Amino acid sequence: MADSEISTSLSRPSRRDLLSAALVTVGGSSFNSSAAAASQDAGTTDAAVIEWKAWRAAHRRTLALCRKQQRLESELARTIGFPEAVLTAAELPSPMRIGSMRQFDELAADLPSLRTRRDEVAGALWAHQRRWDDADRAIGYSVTRQEEAATSDEEERLIARLFATDAVSLRGLSAKLDVLIAIGADGAEGRHFPWPELRRIRRDIARLAQLQRQSPVTFTA
Repeated sequence: MADSEISTSLSRPSRRDLLSAALVTVGGSSFNSSAAAASQDAGTTDAAVIEWKAWRAAHRRTLALCRKQQRLESELARTIGFPEAVLTAAELPSPMRIGSMRQFDELAADLPSLRTRRDEVAGALWAHQRRWDDADRAIGYSVTRQEEAATSDEEERLIARLFATDAVSLRGLSAKLDVLIAIGADGAEGRHFPWPELRRIRRDIARLAQLQRQSPVTFTA
């Protein structure tokens, strides 16, 4: 029996739900409310808006996969249970659930008499892990997790591309702010507040203001 860690990772915090809520709030109202003004921009296709649309599509894919993998994990937890061994011993005040061999070794370090039970606990953990893995393959849980991770990485790449793109219209600025606010709602993974992106937007605004001063809009009767 190998001594490698036997455990199943829990789901990441549901940042996609937060991001989705931000997208609905900002993308569905703030962005659209500026559409009328945006239509009066220079009439060019803003690359920032194109990048925003690509991000939004990737975000929706990631959100759908995140919800799917959470649903599948809940199904596994309900039908198979997270891999563990229940250890009953006179040295323990009550049966103890052991989720990994590391946990057992830490316990045995305090209660050396339990060391003789190591192979028994490892065997129980291994058997439970195999049942989990078999069920996982049957419903596609790990595959879904991998797909969600890949689309999440794609989202990050698209966000970087968006903020590296010069906005040439107010609609482009709205697109950047749309993503920025969504990122701000994402506190589950510990990302610092996006000051660099805010500074880039500020430079965009200053640049557009300078262009407007150089080419003032005139009206004819």
